[in-house]
Amino acid sequence: MNKKTANYRPFYYPAVAYMGMLLLVWLLSWVVELFELAFGKNVAIHSLVSAEGLRWAVRTAKHAIDAVPWSVIILFLFSVGLLTGSGMFKSICKIIKRRPLAYNEQRAWLFALIAAAVYMFLLFICTLSPWNILLGVSGNVYASPLVQGYIIICFFALFFVTSTFGFIYGNYRSFIDIARSLGAVIATYAPALVALLPAAGIVPCMDYAGLLALLRISPADAAVVSDVIYMFPFLYMMLALGTRPRSME
Repeated sequence: MNKKTANYRPFYYPAVAYMGMLLLVWLLSWVVELFELAFGKNVAIHSLVSAEGLRWAVRTAKHAIDAVPWSVIILFLFSVGLLTGSGMFKSICKIIKRRPLAYNEQRAWLFALIAAAVYMFLLFICTLSPWNILLGVSGNVYASPLVQGYIIICFFALFFVTSTFGFIYGNYRSFIDIARSLGAVIATYAPALVALLPAAGIVPCMDYAGLLALLRISPADAAVVSDVIYMFPFLYMMLALGTRPRSME
């Protein structure tokens, strides 16, 4: 194993941990079913280690993977790529550490703030009569494109601001540079994406086996647990990359 591969190994720990958790759910479904009478008749436990359980797992595997919020995750990775590729993230770290900014950084921040103001003004214009483009059919904000599409609106805001910063700062010279920064982070966070494959099956398998009902976990709480499971590998990698800046070289 070369040095670069060895540096990547810790980043795959969430994938290994999630695979172990998924296997544990399967084992628990089998063990708890054996002692189902001890838990009363109100909770029905279905073993995944059975012909019916295996059929269910194969039949619903694609649905479980599709349920992962891939689009939100990709937009998040794109956003991280824009922040790092444009140089804005490095500049933000300098501001937090109270380090002086170079003249080109100060100039880039000025134009970035102007770009943010222009973007906000355009959004405001789109909410005014007679257009009401971003408002609901009744003219209010509730159930409007502004609320329902907040993720893509925020992403384009970040894209507009970071691109402006990158061109003024000098990190971007063409739109090809922007495209490269968008894709670079996806390759870096590949271990976190791999971890989502076993993670996608943990909560659905617990639901099928009846373990969620046994643990008195409501569907709303289960959705929160799923979101935490999906977010953890990326947060773990961000912290790991922040403490080991040379590990990805």
